[in-house]
Amino acid sequence: MGCRQAKKTGQGGEQTPAGDDGSDAMGIASLPSCGINTPLRAGVRQRSTAALRPRWRMPALALGALLLIGCTPRPPGPPAIAQTAQLERVVAVFRHGVRAPLQGEAAAAHYADAPWPQWSTPASLLTPHGRIGVQLSGDYLRRWLAQQGVLSRSGCPAAGSVSVWANTDQRTIDSGALLAEALAPGCGIVAGHRQAGSNDPLFRPIEAGAAPFDGAAAVAAIDRQTGGPATLLRGHAAELQAMQQILGCTRTPCDFAQMPSTLAPSANGRGLVLGGPIDLTSGTGEVLLLQYAEGLPLSQVGWGRATPERLAQVSRLHALLFDIYARPHYMASRSGAPLAREVLQRFGDVQAPKVSVFVGSDTHIAALSSLLGVHFHLPGYGADDPPPGGALLLELWREPDGQQVVRARYLAQSLDQLRTLAPLNLEHPPLQQKLALGVCTAGQRMACPLPEFARALEEQLQLDR
Repeated sequence: MGCRQAKKTGQGGEQTPAGDDGSDAMGIASLPSCGINTPLRAGVRQRSTAALRPRWRMPALALGALLLIGCTPRPPGPPAIAQTAQLERVVAVFRHGVRAPLQGEAAAAHYADAPWPQWSTPASLLTPHGRIGVQLSGDYLRRWLAQQGVLSRSGCPAAGSVSVWANTDQRTIDSGALLAEALAPGCGIVAGHRQAGSNDPLFRPIEAGAAPFDGAAAVAAIDRQTGGPATLLRGHAAELQAMQQILGCTRTPCDFAQMPSTLAPSANGRGLVLGGPIDLTSGTGEVLLLQYAEGLPLSQVGWGRATPERLAQVSRLHALLFDIYARPHYMASRSGAPLAREVLQRFGDVQAPKVSVFVGSDTHIAALSSLLGVHFHLPGYGADDPPPGGALLLELWREPDGQQVVRARYLAQSLDQLRTLAPLNLEHPPLQQKLALGVCTAGQRMACPLPEFARALEEQLQLDR
C-alpha cells in the first residue's frame, strides 16, 4: 500500500516533576569527551519529514556499531569544562487521545442496572474533547523538548528533525496530525500513515503477515508464562467487586469472581479467543474511564457510582487484557518487535530525526513495554494501563564523559487534567514517572549504556528464546 499524508491540523519507576533534565542523579563531571559523532551508517542523507517512512529492520552494520561503540583515547589537552548530561534524541510512542467507545467494548454492559450514556461522537473516533487533550499533551512535550535544547524555543525545527508516524485507525491518524502541529506550530510538518484501515506492519505485524503466529502455540506459551487468565485474576477480587458496584450488579449471577476463564486459539488459528471475567470487565473498565476523561456529567460516569478509587481499580482490570494479548513474550516479540527495531534504528543513526513520534494504541505501548522490561503506575490509573493521549518516552542522553545512555519515562495527563482540559506547561506538568529498563543489567536500568541497551533489546526480539 502506498503512503498517505494526514492533513495538518512506581511500579518500576520514580515519580518526578516536569522540567527534570534527567541528569539530577548524575551530578557534574569533568571528564574528557569521547567525541563519538561518527555516523553509524555510511551514505545516509538527511531526509524531509514527509518522506520519512519507518524502517523496522535494523541494518547489521548499524547494530554492530551500537554494540562496539566506545571511547577513543584523545590527545592530552586542557581539562574539560564541567557540564551536565545532554538530551540528544527522543522516541515517543503515544496512545491516541480520548475516543468514543468501540463497538461492543463494554462487554459487561448487559449486567448494568440502567441504560448506558450515549456518546455524540461515532464509535471509535477521537472526540472533540479528546482532540484538545492531544493538543495539550503535544504542546507540553514541545515545551519540555525546547527546555532540553532538542527543539528550538521559537521558529520551526530544522528539516527532518521531527518525524510523526501514525497507525491507520482514524483516531490515531487524527492524533498524529494534532501532535505534529503541536510540536511545530505552523511549520507544516505532516504526520505520515499508510492507507486508512490497512494493516501497517509496523503496528500490526501479525495481521499484515509480517510475523509468524500460531494460535495454539500462543495459548500454550501464555499459559506457561502467566498461568492463564484465571491465575492472572488472583488478587484482584477488590477490582472485580468495584466493577460490580459501579454496574449496580450485586446479585449472584453477576459475581465475576466465580465465572470460569478460558483462552483458546481462534477458529482459523490466527488469533486468540478469551472468555470470562477479564474479557467482560477489561473493555467495560476502559469505557468507564473514558466517560470521566471525556467530561460527561458525573451522574453519567458509572451512573454516579464511579468514584476515583473505583476508576483506578477498573483501570487495572483493563490492563489485565494486555497481560494476555501484549505482554507475554510470545505476543510481545511479534507485535512489539517492529517498533522496538525502529527505536534501535533511530538511536543508531546520527541522521535520524531528533524527535520521532509514533502514534498507536494501548496494546502497542504494552507490547513495547514488555520487551523493554518496564512497568508504570500513574496516580489515578491502574498499574500498566496506558492513559489516553499519554506516551512512553525513550530518551538518548550523552553524559559528561561522552557515554550515550538510554532512559525511559512515562508521560500522561491525569484523569482530572483530561476531564477539565487543564493547560499544561513546565510549571503545571502532566504526570511523569521515570522508568527502570528491566531489560538492562541491574544498576544500569535508570541510565542504560546504549550498547548494552541495543544488545539486550535485540535478545528480547528472538521469537523462541
